[in-house]
Amino acid sequence: MDGFDIVPVTGLRSPVVVVAFSGWSDTGTVTTDTAQRLIDAHSARRFLTVDAEPYYVFTDTRPTVKLDEKGLREIEWPRNEAFSARLPDSAHDLIIVKGTEPNLKWRTFTSRLGEAISSLEPSLVCTLVARPAATPHTRPIPVTGSSADPALASKYGLGRSMYQGPTGIIGVLHDVLRRHGSPLVSLAAAVPHYLNVEENPPATIALLRALEPVLGFSTSLGTLEEEAERFLERVDEASRDGDDIRAYVRTLEEHFGERQDEEQNPPAELPSADEILKDIEDLLRGNTS
Repeated sequence: MDGFDIVPVTGLRSPVVVVAFSGWSDTGTVTTDTAQRLIDAHSARRFLTVDAEPYYVFTDTRPTVKLDEKGLREIEWPRNEAFSARLPDSAHDLIIVKGTEPNLKWRTFTSRLGEAISSLEPSLVCTLVARPAATPHTRPIPVTGSSADPALASKYGLGRSMYQGPTGIIGVLHDVLRRHGSPLVSLAAAVPHYLNVEENPPATIALLRALEPVLGFSTSLGTLEEEAERFLERVDEASRDGDDIRAYVRTLEEHFGERQDEEQNPPAELPSADEILKDIEDLLRGNTS
């Protein structure tokens, strides 16, 4: 068995599909947070789940223990799910795929997921990526887009990805969907590489706004703008504690706007932030839950 449990969905109108996976392509849970915002804002209903057992090495991707409302411990296994939302006020309905990058059987996993997506005859599939970049937190989060289809690239003002090298589950799924003939685009947020913490509300906002032309509608941000303000206030508070931190951020500001190739690490000439910005990461980890 391949572990896929799919409830048939009928009557969707040329849906737009948004895909996000935690792991290699999701710095700071930005893409999966964006997907969850879409699920919540549009009351999307789950129609696909994947059993974790065939696809994970649990010593690498560990389940987590959480307390339920009664204070009892429960295990949460890595999840891969798809949701659909009918949007009568929009020209398209919506599908959101949200998951955790598997450790095993990528060909089987992407083949089955690709079949499930393509069977719904999507008008567009948009994959989301968040990568560490030489971006200062004091500037807007850059979002770039790409498509191998010249018509789609022109329509949405996207570039063409010239990246060659190691890839994640998003890259493999792209290849499968291309073979199915699905129209494909990708959006990538450049996240400050020194903020390697769970949640980055400013980056989530940037991806949601970049999605608007692709989706054809906007999504309510809810409390996200207030969360972003508090996040940046905490970063600024930590930044005030050292001259090295302020100097580092100024260096990033001077380089801000210089083009970085997709999936590239921060430029080698910039100093490492591993030590001088440890206080920022510690502060944020202590204030997020």
